[in-house]
Amino acid sequence: MSVQGVGGSNSIYTALVDNPNSALGKQDFLQLLVTKLKYQDPLKPMTDESFIADLAQFSSLEQMTNLNQGFEAQMLAMQDLNTNLIGLMVMQNTSQAASLIGKTVVVEFDQLNAATGQMETGTAEGTVNVVRFVDGMPKLLINGTEYDLSKVKEIKA
Repeated sequence: MSVQGVGGSNSIYTALVDNPNSALGKQDFLQLLVTKLKYQDPLKPMTDESFIADLAQFSSLEQMTNLNQGFEAQMLAMQDLNTNLIGLMVMQNTSQAASLIGKTVVVEFDQLNAATGQMETGTAEGTVNVVRFVDGMPKLLINGTEYDLSKVKEIKA
């Protein structure tokens, strides 16, 4: 549904009715203010208070737009920081796992008891022979079994 505004088919009002989901920005608000001044009744000019209120509204809109842009920039910086921290943690885990090759470690593991159907916790001791990476995470190969690096409880010389 199109409504013809005071200024004809190029009016800002027509554009807003054609697209009701659009948001007014700084430029749109300024255009509305200029249109309001342009078509005001010369016998009833806009009062100073009304004009000041419109300018204050424009100033508030500009400040909110600037805040929004600042928040967006901050969000992007946080995403970059998170990516860098994850990369750093992966590198640290890789170095830590590689330093365990040839060392004797004690690892904790969970195992399903076939007789009772219960999960039981146990420990295993052995020399780390190989470090494998599964989905980017290091796994220690000890006595033919893979264990997560996080399961290491003790490191022996």
